Amino acid sequence: MKDLDQLQESPPPAKKRPVLSLRLIASLAVASLVAGAVLTISHRNENYIRRALEEEAEVRLLLEARYLALLTSKALLSPFPELMLVPIIKDLQKARPEVPLMVVLDSQGLVLGDSDPRTLGHNFIPPIGLKVRTASASLHLGEEISENQELIVVNVPVAYADQDGLGKAIIGMDKAHLENHVRIMRADLYRYSAFLLVGAMVLAALLMTVMLRPIKALRAGLEEIGRGNLDSPMKITDPTELGLLAKNVNAMAAQLKASNALAQEREKEVLETQKEIIHTLGDVVESRSAETANHTLRVGDMSYRLAVFSGLDKDEAELLRMAAPMHDIGKIGIPDSILNKPGKLTTEEYEIIKTHAAIGYGILSKSDRLILKAAAIVAHEHHERWDGTGYPRGMRGEGIHIFGRIVSLVDVFDALYSDRVYRPAMPLDKVLGIITDGRGSQFEPRLVDIFLDNFPEFLNVLQKYQDVTSSPGMRKMVKLIDPESEVEEAKPEPVLS
Repeated sequence: MKDLDQLQESPPPAKKRPVLSLRLIASLAVASLVAGAVLTISHRNENYIRRALEEEAEVRLLLEARYLALLTSKALLSPFPELMLVPIIKDLQKARPEVPLMVVLDSQGLVLGDSDPRTLGHNFIPPIGLKVRTASASLHLGEEISENQELIVVNVPVAYADQDGLGKAIIGMDKAHLENHVRIMRADLYRYSAFLLVGAMVLAALLMTVMLRPIKALRAGLEEIGRGNLDSPMKITDPTELGLLAKNVNAMAAQLKASNALAQEREKEVLETQKEIIHTLGDVVESRSAETANHTLRVGDMSYRLAVFSGLDKDEAELLRMAAPMHDIGKIGIPDSILNKPGKLTTEEYEIIKTHAAIGYGILSKSDRLILKAAAIVAHEHHERWDGTGYPRGMRGEGIHIFGRIVSLVDVFDALYSDRVYRPAMPLDKVLGIITDGRGSQFEPRLVDIFLDNFPEFLNVLQKYQDVTSSPGMRKMVKLIDPESEVEEAKPEPVLS
């Protein structure tokens, strides 16, 4: 229901916020866990592989150094060891390009065997930054393994028979060779991990599809409950907690349905009571003012129809139908001598009569009930005029509530076209002439046009709630009470509704 004071359009509904997919969240979570596990395992495996490769390199270098020492032992005893050692080292290095360092020294530390002839006969200069490495292989006496950032170096003494200390065989392997193997194995591991990651995400999506099926049904059921459909319990037989939740929600929906039915019954009872009170008060007012008993029913019904024709929704029009019969409730505060005076009212009496609008508003405005609030507006504003010359506040145009504008028109029409004890009903053409003349001055032009375009509907209301005062006998009685009524009926200003 729109606000009674403004009847403004409701603001557009807020845009729905995008809903995050639990399937997507679960897939991303699984992917993150798998990726984290893969990275952790890869890092640990990489270190393990690096250590394994280095230990393997140590053993292999140690064996190769011992083999070189064995090959060169006799050569160191010959007069020209260089002639034998240089070819041997060149052949060995040719087969092992990852071993850039391979030399044989004599007991004085002079180079006797090297692939580079320029170093022969010179003191051996060891690689910079060599430090002894804790070997994983079992070393013999005099053997040593060291390393720096680039090389792993093995130093083995050369001996022949019982002659020790003939020299040394030194072999060094480039660590980049080992890192290249680590990179290859890392690439393979990441490739397998990528397949594992994709498989885990697909599996997670499939599992979440199965797991979320009851959640989807649960959400659809809650949306139905939110729309007020309490007759569609969720058919979820899931054995997990979701099934128990659906069962509880179904029970809640049943309780809510029962509560709603009871509340609606009570609300209907309260509404019917309010309607009955309003119609009773309306009838009391009409009987005090010597007006017809069906006047309030006709004003309510015609107000409803004009409201619907003018674009108000059915709820607002129905509210006006219930509130309109209270439009003259303020006449309770008008003395009978003035209210039921058979002749023309004096100026002072007319001013007193006009106070019924403010009196009615004062009676009804104290309630917070929607019907009585609407009735307060109708009572207060149904004598305001479109041009601002009405009473009690001299409101004009759309400053007058739409309820007041509608009741103003149908009330005047019914008052003029119905018999009163102080005058008979005016002819229909004269009534319509007064309504048409009031277009833009007393009445809103749009409402007058709508009223005239749908006039048969309003005549049906008059026939539905026809008064006994419309009979010829009653018309004759009116003439006897007020012989001058024909003169007065041509002047709509004194006619009070």
